[in-house]
Amino acid sequence: MNVWDFLNRLGPGWPSQRGWYAAALCVQTCAILLMVAELPGLAENEFFKTLATAIVITGWVGFAVAGRDNRVDRDQVGQAQQLAAELIAHMRAQTQVGALPAAQEGGSRAGTE
Repeated sequence: MNVWDFLNRLGPGWPSQRGWYAAALCVQTCAILLMVAELPGLAENEFFKTLATAIVITGWVGFAVAGRDNRVDRDQVGQAQQLAAELIAHMRAQTQVGALPAAQEGGSRAGTE
């Protein structure tokens, strides 16, 4: 059982994992804005502005990506893994078939030299 299962068993009203993520992003954004309000010098500091913007945008982009339905991705990865397994099996079969004549051929050459 993970944290989200535990919270869901406690009863209604507890946010899902996505809800907690959204709440954390809101708190993070508000904290950055509160820092600017409390320390006006930060609003003029280019490094802080760049860093704050990067933190907020990265968080919101991550939120959008996390909310994406990943069933299609899992299906595509499963298909890719199946293709890779089939390719490996085919290559092993070719190697085993091709290895016998090469060994016999090499042995006959050694005897003629």
